[in-house]
Amino acid sequence: MEEKRSDKRVPIGIKLSISNLYKEETNTIMDLDLDVEVIDISSKGIGFVSQCILPVGYYFIANIELSPEFPQIITDVRVIRSTAIDKENYRYGCEFVSISPSVGKMLDEFSQSL
Repeated sequence: MEEKRSDKRVPIGIKLSISNLYKEETNTIMDLDLDVEVIDISSKGIGFVSQCILPVGYYFIANIELSPEFPQIITDVRVIRSTAIDKENYRYGCEFVSISPSVGKMLDEFSQSL
């Protein structure tokens, strides 16, 4: 796969739950209760796999727990690309929208700790 992130991707295997997708306050998809598998992370975003088709350009709030040694990250995430893996699974690329420099630094430290 062609690298699209400006920062190094770090493989990770964590679960993430998506409850609502939204776009500009007026378009909201509520009560999804969708569990996804985050497969990589960088200081700029995440990649995950899901069996659900999600619209590109929509946002969701992510609660990411990297490990017990690192604090939980709560941030807005925007879906920026989608690729079909097979007939049942889709791979998504997402960018962090409202991440602080200190959280970006923490993500860099996490990637170096692996």
